Amino acid sequence: MLKRIRTPRQRLTAQVAATAVLASSLALIPVVTPTTTAEAKDATTNVLFAAPEKALGKNYASSDDLIVSGTGDSDGFHIVTASEREGYAFREVTSLRRKDIDAGPWTGYVCTTGSGRYAAAVYMPSLWTNKPGAVYRGAFAAVVRLSDGKVTEVAQGVHLSYYSPGCGEDDRVLFSTSSATDAGPGKTTVIEADAATGRATADRTVTGQLTHLLPTPNGDYGVLDGDLVKLTGRGKATRAQKQTKLAGPVFALTSSGSNLDLGLVNGRKSVITRWGGGKLSTLGSGEIGKLKLFPRRGGSLVVGDVAGVDTSRAPGLKAQPFTGRPEAVSREGRLIATSLVSDELKGVTAPLGTPEAKATDDGLAAGLIRVQATAITTGAKAAIAFDADAHPVEKAVSTADTPAMGPAAYTVSGTTPGGAVTLGAAESSRDDVEPLNCGEGGPEAQCISGGTRTYDQPQVDDFEIPCLVKRNNPKRQAQQPSANQVEWAVDQAVHGALNIQRPANWHDTGLPAFSPQGLFPKPVLTGGGEIPAQIILGILAQESNFKQASWHSVNGTAGNVLQADWFGNEASIHYYPNRAKSDCGYGIAQVTTGMSEKHPVKFDATRAGAIATDYATNIAAGMGILAEKWNQLKALGMETNDGTPQWVENWYMALWGYNSGVYTDPSEPRGLGFFNNPANNNYPPDRQGFLRATFDDAAHPAKWPYQEKVLGWAETPHKTWNWEPSYTVPDFPGATALLNLPTNYGMFCSPSVNNCTPGTTNPCPAMNESCRWAGSAAWITGQDNTNSSRETLRFAVGSPESELVAKYPSGPCMTTPDGTPGTIVVDDLNGREDVYGCGAFPSGEQGKFSLQFGDNLIVNRNDGTFRASPYIAQIDVHQLGAGYNGHVFFTHSYPSTDLFHKVTGRWMLNPAYLPAADKPGKRFNVWIHLPNHGAEATVRYTTKPGPNKESLRADTCNINQANRTQGKNSWFKLGTWRFWKGGGVEMDNIHPAGGTGDANVAFDAVAFVPTATADKGNCDMGQ
Repeated sequence: MLKRIRTPRQRLTAQVAATAVLASSLALIPVVTPTTTAEAKDATTNVLFAAPEKALGKNYASSDDLIVSGTGDSDGFHIVTASEREGYAFREVTSLRRKDIDAGPWTGYVCTTGSGRYAAAVYMPSLWTNKPGAVYRGAFAAVVRLSDGKVTEVAQGVHLSYYSPGCGEDDRVLFSTSSATDAGPGKTTVIEADAATGRATADRTVTGQLTHLLPTPNGDYGVLDGDLVKLTGRGKATRAQKQTKLAGPVFALTSSGSNLDLGLVNGRKSVITRWGGGKLSTLGSGEIGKLKLFPRRGGSLVVGDVAGVDTSRAPGLKAQPFTGRPEAVSREGRLIATSLVSDELKGVTAPLGTPEAKATDDGLAAGLIRVQATAITTGAKAAIAFDADAHPVEKAVSTADTPAMGPAAYTVSGTTPGGAVTLGAAESSRDDVEPLNCGEGGPEAQCISGGTRTYDQPQVDDFEIPCLVKRNNPKRQAQQPSANQVEWAVDQAVHGALNIQRPANWHDTGLPAFSPQGLFPKPVLTGGGEIPAQIILGILAQESNFKQASWHSVNGTAGNVLQADWFGNEASIHYYPNRAKSDCGYGIAQVTTGMSEKHPVKFDATRAGAIATDYATNIAAGMGILAEKWNQLKALGMETNDGTPQWVENWYMALWGYNSGVYTDPSEPRGLGFFNNPANNNYPPDRQGFLRATFDDAAHPAKWPYQEKVLGWAETPHKTWNWEPSYTVPDFPGATALLNLPTNYGMFCSPSVNNCTPGTTNPCPAMNESCRWAGSAAWITGQDNTNSSRETLRFAVGSPESELVAKYPSGPCMTTPDGTPGTIVVDDLNGREDVYGCGAFPSGEQGKFSLQFGDNLIVNRNDGTFRASPYIAQIDVHQLGAGYNGHVFFTHSYPSTDLFHKVTGRWMLNPAYLPAADKPGKRFNVWIHLPNHGAEATVRYTTKPGPNKESLRADTCNINQANRTQGKNSWFKLGTWRFWKGGGVEMDNIHPAGGTGDANVAFDAVAFVPTATADKGNCDMGQ
């Protein structure tokens, strides 16, 4: 079943909670121990407890308890909710994403305001969490009305962290943005918003990294430079007033009336303390990572290993014993969720026709959310999977008062709307907003009808992509490999055996014959040895989720090579390309070095083309980058454990450097920057290993430094569409089935090495070059197979390339609708492109396909600015290995007023095959081809007869591409039409009823079948 196929802008990888009113005496509260529940693949209901009275108690129907949480995938950051009175029936409140950003899955954090009516969220593409600066000032902030899903975007360029946003006992919300870098802590700007209106009401800036923001009726609090502080004043009068010194890193801050409750780490203990009445009191402790603190209605809730916590002297603080890791807690504390995660984040992409595919509206894993939870009253446990699209909350009748989900600006108190301050990189209005400067405030296009084409060449050159391999070139498509192929390539590459021969003109690339490690030999490690296979596999899982092609391509389907930011405009479709900022990181290993015209040493055409089109070559090239970091650390005398590369654990620091770099300049402090230091307070000090408890960790990757995420993926592989591990785990020591990783997050802190004091709230306040780690580290002594992990190979060295496991069949290749001789097929490919699975096919001499971007207007204005719509429109055009001859171009539907994003496709017959205007027209049945995936919009096809003496005019037909394909490659007859020279078919992405930028518009093939009789077809076009 395939109701709707998405090829979303975002593909690949919030936790909230509130808590409970429970009996104050621990003696009366049983320890609740959840049993690990198998993930039932056919559990597709959204109701957690089918027999609620038995599971929740007889008063459940009158309960006001509600759980609110969030998880991300390529459909967006899903805000979900469930009420006890419905047996905890889960529904999607909204899915937060930016339609203008093409960057894979989304991540975020969410909290619920004190009234319980609103949620506040911070969200961003998951891939951006790999960028050292992005988490500080690259996320988006929004408030959501829980009753109907109304979304109001508050700000952009905010901090993404487990402690943000901050919600308290009223409906005020605190967001923040930070200018911190590896060169210093910078400043923190706190943005206060009113959740009821979605408007920012004030901002305050303090020097340093301010964390754990909490609004309370008695003022706003946070943690700064190791102190609990209270924010006072506004504007230049803002002060962070010290309340008390804190004894350790903070993992939670909540309020109970006029008191504040804090979760701290002290050694191997999690400690609960209270600030009230001008003093700090310790209430007790539990095992680190197994004692959690949540807000709840009317106070706070401490959950987990609470036997050592005394709440009798802490009004408003309740305790609930619990075994397991709570991911979210309901507002009354009657439900604890231990897992809430989208199937897509596990790597699952269900094949068509299976129960997994039928579980979602579109047959894909995005939006299929699995929940495991425990009812506190009875200890009943349940697990469900629900389709977020199929179970929404009831939407408002009108959301006209909701600001558009576009780039946001927040208005600072005391300024007029015209003086709004915009956060983040976008410091000016959108480039694709047509100015009203024509006559009496009309749109500019009215003044330049007919298409003025004047421009300043140097300015336009700035829009050109500097990356060596360009987008949308059918000769530079990348085929999406399956997991078995990736693991085969890695197993060969780490042992120098990735020598498969790609023949000349492989897949019509025009490249000479090559082999991956013929172009990029296995790198030599200082001191000898080889990179363990699971290290490379972990990097590929974290960097790209095993994707060589873009997020739009499923296994076996070709498309543009994966890139994070082709145009240097933060992956936005609303801003002109910025040549100076293009990412040029290609494919599965995100190979950047040598792939841009800006680099001093550039790869030749063969190497660059192979990196883009061949997943195996990309892996071979990426290995060299990691080896370089290993060798740089060796040159600095920085060893991990015994310093040998055979042990997986010993790559901890090299992975750190792989992400944020190794500083080697002898004129400044050398070593590894503080961003990925495990002691950085950007990461929870009580965290467990990445993915060790649940796949939920993949939904919130910003909680872990880069090296911990990679090693977590090495230890816990994501899954194939059949729920099997995508790759083999390492040979673990003993029976642990775990890597031997450091749990002392202060290990890379030393006052004598990097100005860092372990175990403190703010271990390296300077946050500059003095914080760089330049020493060795050892947490394993006498390394051997009893305490360290080696690689495990699934594919023997020298094995042939593993067979591709494709989700969709390729083709059809060179077919016609009905076999009529003389049929002319005009495809979106005009040349002899040997696309994947079809082979070479005849040239398109009988017709020609073309794409026009925008309205073709490039205009210099009197004020020195200009509009260049073709450069905006091209950003949202992609290629995909689907449809006729295995290739389509696609974009998305937009409203008729959006000239900047208009894309027009034309299938024109060769004039040599058509009569002149004064002759009788030539009659054809017109058929359009639609692909089995990648098409879902309603579009308008127009048949244009060409100039003719009969005054026959163009005719149109609106076609719902998704309904007509039903998940299959298909020909669809428009009807019969007569054509003269200049005739053909035209289609654009301007939605007849107003597009929203969501639905895919596919440009595939058009067939012109000669006929002597008229057939009205499906569109009543019988000419």
